[in-house]
Amino acid sequence: MSRIAGLWQRTVPWRWLTPSTALIVCVVGFPAVYMVWMSFLDISRIGLVRGFAGLDNYARLLKEDAFGQVAGNTLLWLVLVVGLTVLLSLALAQFLSKDFFGRKFVRLALVVPWAASLVMTATVWRFIYEGGNGLLNRLLMDLSIISAPVDWYKDPATALYSVMAVGIITSMPFTTYVLLSGLQTVPHDVLEAAKIDGASAWATWRRVTLPILRPSLMIALVLNMLHVFNAFTVIWVIMGKTAGNHADTTVTWLYKIAFTAQLDSGEAAALGVLNVAFLLLLILAFVLVLRPYRNPSATDERPAPPAAAAAPEPSAAAPWRPAPVKSRPVLARAGRGWARVRPVVLPIIGFAVALFFLAPYAAMLSGSLKTDAELFAVPADYLPRSWAWSNYADVWQRIPLADYFRVSLTVALASTALVLLVAAPAAYVLARSRFRGRTAFLGVILVTQMFPAVALLIGLYRQALFVDGINSYAVIIAINSAFNLAFAVWILHAHFSSIPVDIDEAAMMDGLGKFRILLRMILPLAAPGLVTVMIFTFIQVWNEFVIALTLFNDPPSGRVPLTVGIQQFIGLYETNYQYLFAAALMAIVPAVILFALIEKHLVSGLTTGSTK
Repeated sequence: MSRIAGLWQRTVPWRWLTPSTALIVCVVGFPAVYMVWMSFLDISRIGLVRGFAGLDNYARLLKEDAFGQVAGNTLLWLVLVVGLTVLLSLALAQFLSKDFFGRKFVRLALVVPWAASLVMTATVWRFIYEGGNGLLNRLLMDLSIISAPVDWYKDPATALYSVMAVGIITSMPFTTYVLLSGLQTVPHDVLEAAKIDGASAWATWRRVTLPILRPSLMIALVLNMLHVFNAFTVIWVIMGKTAGNHADTTVTWLYKIAFTAQLDSGEAAALGVLNVAFLLLLILAFVLVLRPYRNPSATDERPAPPAAAAAPEPSAAAPWRPAPVKSRPVLARAGRGWARVRPVVLPIIGFAVALFFLAPYAAMLSGSLKTDAELFAVPADYLPRSWAWSNYADVWQRIPLADYFRVSLTVALASTALVLLVAAPAAYVLARSRFRGRTAFLGVILVTQMFPAVALLIGLYRQALFVDGINSYAVIIAINSAFNLAFAVWILHAHFSSIPVDIDEAAMMDGLGKFRILLRMILPLAAPGLVTVMIFTFIQVWNEFVIALTLFNDPPSGRVPLTVGIQQFIGLYETNYQYLFAAALMAIVPAVILFALIEKHLVSGLTTGSTK
């Protein structure tokens, strides 16, 4: 009996990890494997497997006329969007790390495009980009920058770059917060020491801040590459019904091959495999680049910047200090001048930044209050001439908006509950136990974080067909839960690890088992982390688009989520923007309020998670 009891005790970690492991294997692992198998099959347009095709799907894919253009678009999209996003976010994070009047307002303004659905954000940018009645053309013509309207997303010469601009704007908030959390790990005493030694601001940033920020910078860079590579919603909402492939990347082209233009599942699966192979190379680069920071044998825990090192003996070499900078009268006067104007200049810059990020949503509010004639007036009006508040009432009659809200709320609440139920035990056992396979499980969690659902779309669709799960609540909830599980485990693991182990030991002496310790002691102490995971997961599911568009879109049975349902206002020849914006704002405002509530906890969670 003692041997059986010992064996049962040793299996505790894996029993606690079973739900999360099962969810990952069934929802992520199987579709990935089956997508590879599909790429070697001959599949008809109606989905029947006619036999083994070998490499024919890959050969046919490479011979497509659009392949070269789409591959070039993808590379250009990846390099420009990621590069500019990281550079601009680094400058913005450095700015937001300073103390100035109105900083909280600027940070809340940055939350809006992060919390708002990409469907809604892309839709308002589509409206801004419209030809003669677009707000961007009106503004540029009023400023005498252009003399005639430009078809920003319809002209092949400007379409890809117009969508890139939206991609950068929507990617900046998350990247900025990752870098901002990294800046919070820079010790103030080290910065003060560099200042006392006479180091210039540039020298201090380059030789002190940047080395400490490097891990966060690498994480932001790689996660951005993965996010941008798999960007579907922004491109599809703006360009989806436009003919041609001049703004397609491999992700949107895959969707067209599989579901709209060619209905060729085998060729789409081949493209999906190539996409996943590229993502695996990115993950490998991520591991190789960050290996020095995760190898405890290299340094104590992670490499400290030279400025943080202390000489162990008085006779040893002196610790690193920034090179002294000789005082220059011009620089000294400039520094004194900046000190006088700084309290005024920084709030002005902050207000301009906040205005930039809030402007699209102000345009959405203005558009929601215009009549149809005002929306398509040439030239466009910035504000409505007659405020049509009735649009907010009429939209409930134009579409079954109440049903869309009900469906989205049901899926989001159920997915959030499942994520918490599965992630909490997994995060707790990972934080409290050291067992064989722990590193492997953490690696699997990392991989699922790297692969969004759109990367495995073909496999997920076929899996749903196998289990008769198209338009099924159970399937859409399981998929949303699986692809949000990694973030939940990451955040909860960081919070659980920060709780002293003494609490567990004291509770065990009182006769509590592990489950009751987690329930009664650990979860209440980790309440900020739980709230962060709950709200973040809810918003992610609430705003999800591509999986719902593909697997959960059944108007006759009333199973259409909000992000998909409101797209019926977008037609091939006409778009009812006033009703679209009214519905979008009603969906955005609650999400932004919820996200604003966890903004502080989210930054601390990213900071804690980056140091684990």
